[in-house]
Amino acid sequence: MARKRNDELNAATAEAIKNAARHLMSEEGTNGLSIRGIAKVLELTPPAIYHYFASLEELTTVLISENFNALADALEQASAKSAGKTAGSRLFDVTLAYRQWSVENPIDFQLIYGNPIPGYVAPSEATVPAVVRTFVVAVSLMEEALQMGELVPTAPYNDIPAAAQARIQELVDENDYPIAIISMYLTLVLWTQIHGLIYLEIYNHIQYNVGDVDMFYRAQMRSMLTAMGMRPPS
Repeated sequence: MARKRNDELNAATAEAIKNAARHLMSEEGTNGLSIRGIAKVLELTPPAIYHYFASLEELTTVLISENFNALADALEQASAKSAGKTAGSRLFDVTLAYRQWSVENPIDFQLIYGNPIPGYVAPSEATVPAVVRTFVVAVSLMEEALQMGELVPTAPYNDIPAAAQARIQELVDENDYPIAIISMYLTLVLWTQIHGLIYLEIYNHIQYNVGDVDMFYRAQMRSMLTAMGMRPPS
């Protein structure tokens, strides 16, 4: 019983440390993240933090991995809830879930896709699997739509730039992805559109210009998928 209690206290303290880190980033950006700053927020000594995380880099890696996995969970849930719809409609719902998670968790979104932390290099073995999870949901649906005939790529989206095609081919071959090159390319194009709109919204650059950001985002996602040659999402 005592050990269980200690484990619960340790887990609660670790979670408090991560929340304090998010608090610092919300106020000072990634440059403001430090063990000393976290300790001050929690009224602990800096050495006490190291009992839970060996370094600021380790804490940052945990936060990044958790955020990518949380985003992936949201995308997978959106896809599952759309079961029975066409692949294109499910992909549309996934793009909506992407925005919803991002605007509800702006600090977490900025940590994984925003300003880099000076001197920090994410260890690929810890972060890449979580990153891949976020991409697999969308690219799998793009490939399904292609295979089912719901997606017939049209110009200019059926013309992959040579340099991009070579790199995408490398990625597919290296990882043995069971997808067509065009599916990967179209998902990457869609991803850039998603991030552009989300960044503008998170930094409050779009609200004044479009009014209803949610409706604007929906319209842009629907337009992008249709322009690519996808059967219009329902």
